[in-house]
Amino acid sequence: QDSNGWHADNEKELGDAPVIASLSLGAERMFHMKHRKDSKLKHKIKLENGSLLIMKGSTQTNWLHQVPKTKKVIGPRINMTFRVIK
Repeated sequence: QDSNGWHADNEKELGDAPVIASLSLGAERMFHMKHRKDSKLKHKIKLENGSLLIMKGSTQTNWLHQVPKTKKVIGPRINMTFRVIK
């Protein structure tokens, strides 16, 4: 199982409006987003093999994200995340 809990990539060294690119290779996984202030605002995105997810602007300020746990093994997956450190 590969997963991570709710979080934002809002480390100081990423700056005020970081651009984060995440490349998924292998088994499909879901990617969830929820708004920090309005709990009704949620998104679920299927990360397919070869998909590129880009978060930028105020995403890390206003949203939390996670790759949720799964109940069964789905298959091998590699995720490469790219960030600019300032």
